Amino acid sequence: MSPSKADPSPAPAQSEESPRLVRADVCVVGSGIVGLTNALALTKRGLSVALVDQPTPKQMASFKVGESLLIFSNAFLRVLGELDVEFENSFAKHGFWMAYGLEGKREFDETVSEWAFESELPDHWITNLTDPAFARVMFGDCQIVRPEIEAALRRRCRDTPGITFVDGLMRDVELGADGADHTVAWSTRNQEQDGQVRARWLLDCSGRSRVLARKFGHDLPFQDDFRTSAAWAQFANCGDDTFDERWVYKFPDGPTVRRDQNTVHLWGDGYWIWLIRLNDDRISVGVSYRRQRPPEEGNAREVFWKILRRYPMLDWLVEQDLLEFSAYKDVQHRTDTFVSPKRYAMVGDASSIIDAFYSQGISLSMVASWHAANIMQADVTTGKLDTGYIRQVNKALVADWRIMRSMVRAKYSGAVADNRFFMLDHTIDLMIFVAAILGRFRVSRWLFETGGRTDAEVAEHVKIRKGLRGRMYLSQSLPWSFLPPSVVAGAVERWHRGLEKRALWRLENGVELPKAKAAMRPNAALPGVWRLRKLHRYPGGDISLPPFKEPKRAAISGTEYRPPAMMVNGTIFLITASIATWRDIVDTRIRKTKAMFRRSR
Repeated sequence: MSPSKADPSPAPAQSEESPRLVRADVCVVGSGIVGLTNALALTKRGLSVALVDQPTPKQMASFKVGESLLIFSNAFLRVLGELDVEFENSFAKHGFWMAYGLEGKREFDETVSEWAFESELPDHWITNLTDPAFARVMFGDCQIVRPEIEAALRRRCRDTPGITFVDGLMRDVELGADGADHTVAWSTRNQEQDGQVRARWLLDCSGRSRVLARKFGHDLPFQDDFRTSAAWAQFANCGDDTFDERWVYKFPDGPTVRRDQNTVHLWGDGYWIWLIRLNDDRISVGVSYRRQRPPEEGNAREVFWKILRRYPMLDWLVEQDLLEFSAYKDVQHRTDTFVSPKRYAMVGDASSIIDAFYSQGISLSMVASWHAANIMQADVTTGKLDTGYIRQVNKALVADWRIMRSMVRAKYSGAVADNRFFMLDHTIDLMIFVAAILGRFRVSRWLFETGGRTDAEVAEHVKIRKGLRGRMYLSQSLPWSFLPPSVVAGAVERWHRGLEKRALWRLENGVELPKAKAAMRPNAALPGVWRLRKLHRYPGGDISLPPFKEPKRAAISGTEYRPPAMMVNGTIFLITASIATWRDIVDTRIRKTKAMFRRSR
């Protein structure tokens, strides 16, 4: 992936036979995909790691959830986890595909609203890159099978000097005072062995166990009644033959793509379904719904199957092909602290989780982990704790999770039945992700060229890493990076709520807008939302734009510090979404005025 470098990782402090006492720079609790990746990342920075966990064979074999990689996930896992080969052998992710109105339908007809982004790059974009291998790190999203990837990561960790496996469960922790090491008490499941880990830093990757958040009271309460439940399963025997010509989409300018090659989201009233194809003819299928207003009666398994049976196009999902089923009654939780000045951190589900929508869990976990690694490394190597950086990380990451929650909350309200809401609300979402592309590029370049090792940095890599301290967040991307994170999150929340409120008024007052489709591509990334005003001009209501021929100066070599196109994309989307929203406000006010006039008569 990157030029070969000498391995600076320290020798392990102890052997791997779970010794009674282990000393390490960082104690990582939890050995799932996030914990294993963090252990590797920290050793690449020269820190010693004790990895505390005792997963059961059933836990290690579980398919889990979180198979789709988006935004930051791919680059971090591919480089830090050294998973390039495994990812290339995984199911390639061609983008994401949203649809509303497929209930009871046997095809994606003109009455179905659709919104999609096809991420496959034009060939000439790849050839423009100085090193085509960089394209895999920057753009090579895929859909992974969790137990297989975690097994590969576990092998990497066991082969990496500097990582000590402690085969036990954390039972208690005592924080060290005045700079002294923390002490983690552990024991095996059967209580036959126990011991201690002493470490300068603790990193909680324990998932929904949330060991540190519970112990130190870091739960951040929600201020509304929006709660969700989720049920999901993996199925076998769901290969290419399962997806017939009904899954083919044709762009207005001629090219065709397959919807099933994307992460597919099917929205209904108060729920959504995900379809994520995987290798070996497997597929992950999930249903997420309002906890207070389940779309069907029964337990989670019964709700899961009843919702799927609403979709004739999914009649090939049958019980006999079921590989595993899981459910969470209450999905959401979040924290106000990702990194503490008391020298512990929480990432992954151990900190926050909102919804599986857009597959952002692993992505934001990797962002939090990267910032935490910067702070830990500086503290261990220099003895200086950067409390200003810690405050910034906590404020920005809390804001990022608020932004993610606002993306899904309004869609659960039933407003998705309004086509304009469906189009504009997803436009705001895409605006957030497009603005983050510059951060994705810069961290991908840093990872690709250094392999995640700070001792492999040259001056420009140091500049990139320092610049990303304040910019690699959804809430601090261009063009709103000059605003406080909480201000950005609040603006996005109000934006979504405004769209929702106007959509619900239209639905409640019998205003039915025609359905539309919009599919974006890298070389036609703008949604043609201005075409919604004269939708009758576009066959099938398809407002997708044709590809554009970009100027030569917009070509990306992969060696830039700030590619010009990536610097302006967020601004262009912000302007587009703002104008479309302004039109929505004006149109709705006119309709309300007319309705009031009719009632007064």
